[in-house]
Amino acid sequence: MSAGVGETSCDASASAPAMLILDASYTLEIIRERGLENSVLSRDLDGFFRHVWTVHPMASLLTSDAWAPRYGKGNWHQLSDRHTFVEGKVGRFGGLSRLLPVNFLLSQLLLFLQLRRLIRRERIAIVRAGDPLYLGIFGWALARSTGARFMIRVNGNNDKVRENTGRPAYARLFRSIEVEKRIERFVFPRCDLIAAPNQDNVDFAVGNGARADRVTIFRYGNLLAQEHLRDPEQRECDTEFFKSLRVTPGKYLLSVGRLEALKHPEDLMQVFAKVRAAGHDLDLVYAGDGSMRADLTAIADKLGVAEHVRFPGNQNQQQLAQLNSFATAVLSALTGRALSESALCGAPIVAYDLDWQGDLVETGITGELVPFRSTEAMAESVLKLLNDPDYARTMGKGARERALAMMDPERLNAHERAAYRGLLMRREPR
Repeated sequence: MSAGVGETSCDASASAPAMLILDASYTLEIIRERGLENSVLSRDLDGFFRHVWTVHPMASLLTSDAWAPRYGKGNWHQLSDRHTFVEGKVGRFGGLSRLLPVNFLLSQLLLFLQLRRLIRRERIAIVRAGDPLYLGIFGWALARSTGARFMIRVNGNNDKVRENTGRPAYARLFRSIEVEKRIERFVFPRCDLIAAPNQDNVDFAVGNGARADRVTIFRYGNLLAQEHLRDPEQRECDTEFFKSLRVTPGKYLLSVGRLEALKHPEDLMQVFAKVRAAGHDLDLVYAGDGSMRADLTAIADKLGVAEHVRFPGNQNQQQLAQLNSFATAVLSALTGRALSESALCGAPIVAYDLDWQGDLVETGITGELVPFRSTEAMAESVLKLLNDPDYARTMGKGARERALAMMDPERLNAHERAAYRGLLMRREPR
């Protein structure tokens, strides 16, 4: 691990702009474990930004003890000449570990002041937040106090998450749906630019106060690892990997994503049981982890399919490319970027008609799109693919073709550069 001890500096006299990104999606430890480096290193858009600082304000909440101490000053990691990754702490002082709220606020305040100095010294032009809630407030305050442009890259439709779960989208930080709504309606109208990965998320932002003329779509394609873009026909099967999972290539259904309630992984277990009851000797692989793993194991026992369900946990990009490429079918209750990866691998997909999934999956052309929470309809679509292998191959081919058209990295990079130019030319910094 390479970590700096202070604020990394670069040549502030260069003509290219610089950007600071607040992103709590992954810690650097997870990024390296799963091979997600391109999702960070691509952010400079081939040199459009002279430097990008990516900041996870509370990374030590999720990192292991072997990676970094839980409390103290943040860690600054120099990833390349144009990229620095900053990991904040969940608390400033170990002696205040029993006063977590106070310790957390103190740590975040000190990080805020450090980043504000960085923005001013390096003349960072854009502050980008990864969600409109905690990171949105944090980013807006940084931009407001330094004169930088402020933007959000929306990471989902929080309204639908709350509707489906009955809970706040970030329940650990905000105890009330009403509080979250107030924050979103405060932050969105104050954005200079909002980027969303799909039209559904654009509609969410506009519905909560974002200006329609300041919203654009940044799709996932330029964030993806190269493993997913390779021609599926040229991919060799890693037999040792499948042996380690006790899975036979071409004889399993696949789910990729977090094992959390908002993702409805329990529905896929019900679907799997119906498919096996119809006489198909397949396994089910959950590539991901989360708080529902024990619940899913119990459901598998109850349904009598436990010996055919695999929980290999989170996988790196090479492993995910293998799993997607040789799956009989991919089941998606609610998937983000991983759905793009499945499609690029040419996997036949059955997905709920939820969020953005209908943009990519179209029944009879790129897969099977079924009503939300209808496990019966999803099972019927899986059986349709299983009973007609030619149709399944056609759907997989169609999914890859659409994903390539939607996710072409060069075209997406050009669109993002144009959007940032427009943002920078709109007005002078405050």
